Amino acid sequence: MELLIEGGLWQPHWQGALQAWRGQGHRWQLLQSKRAAHYPEGEAAPWAACPPDGTLSASALLAAWLDGDEAPCMGADPSQRILISASSALLILAKESGLLTLGPVGADLALNAGDDLAAVLRQLLARRLVIPELREPEGPGALVLRPLRPEDEADIARYCSDEALARYTLNIPHPYPPEAARDWLALSGRKAALGLGWTWALTLDPADEPAPLIGVISLHWNGELAWWVGLPWQNRGLATRAAALVRSFAFEAAKLPALTARHMPDNLASGRVMAKLGMHYGGRSTGTDRYPGELSHWRLDRSLALPEQVLARLAPLLADPQVAVVILHGAWARGEDGGALELALFMDNADLGSERARIAGVELVIRRHPFAWLARRDPWQESHCGGALLKDRGESGLDYLRRRLGERQ
Repeated sequence: MELLIEGGLWQPHWQGALQAWRGQGHRWQLLQSKRAAHYPEGEAAPWAACPPDGTLSASALLAAWLDGDEAPCMGADPSQRILISASSALLILAKESGLLTLGPVGADLALNAGDDLAAVLRQLLARRLVIPELREPEGPGALVLRPLRPEDEADIARYCSDEALARYTLNIPHPYPPEAARDWLALSGRKAALGLGWTWALTLDPADEPAPLIGVISLHWNGELAWWVGLPWQNRGLATRAAALVRSFAFEAAKLPALTARHMPDNLASGRVMAKLGMHYGGRSTGTDRYPGELSHWRLDRSLALPEQVLARLAPLLADPQVAVVILHGAWARGEDGGALELALFMDNADLGSERARIAGVELVIRRHPFAWLARRDPWQESHCGGALLKDRGESGLDYLRRRLGERQ
């Protein structure tokens, strides 16, 4: 990875962190501005003890981004570069180009003069998500979902330029701008680097050569699914197969509480995909800035297998109208062996308290909380992350778990 550090922000106590950074095989470049370009004769630059691997002009970088050109620092993966700057214009354009950012104001993560650079870098990089390859069992026409690559730009531009595809998607403009595919690839990499979600290229395994992109599917950190398939490849069941692979990843690996999706009401093909995936139709609600009309909403909660005796014990609780939300959490929800089966019940007019029982060799712990506690923010709620909803009133439980996930971003 590479750091681009604005010279005016340099702090002497960052020297050790930068030496360690370079010791890990990374680089740093000095982003030089006019106000910090020259020093009195005989006076060493403050970074002389840990000189940069290169120097860039801040004004040249800004001009390149404003002109829509490829900036001199850009490479195969802009999310592998981190800009440290106090310039709001540079920070905005860096984000649009896919870079991660640090700075006093307006960056992805705050970095002030007195902060420990190494600690802030660790915090930023800890968000990064790995995009795993997802594939169907080996065989003719097996579907493979792989991470996006820079060479996908041409295929993305070709498919997204088709008005028939843009007509039924929420985020593909028409006409499709010439630079849109490159910008979207950069932002997809940035999205994964910031822990905001996963995006895959749909491909058919060619066995002996790199597979070209024929569509895209993404999973947002909050469980929202979105996809498109190039027109020549539609009506072959590929979207359903891709969504099934992502469903397994979302529930088994990411431990998301639910999948959601939305589509234009007249996009019946997407509705059929969602139904085949096992999602439940939730009606229509307000759309997006690009599509202000109503959208059809779908949802599928993660389910967990429980012993029949436990289900029988829980049945009255799940049927109780005063029980609004039930969250299964702990080791069971994480798919781990051992530990108690823990339930959090959020109830109307609840008496606080808990109870324990052993059923079919399973320790069952039930804790009751007032429904209003769903709006609270307490350390104990951290244990609910990764939990599964057994009952939900509207989307109150899902919104609660999404907020817990969002606090980790």
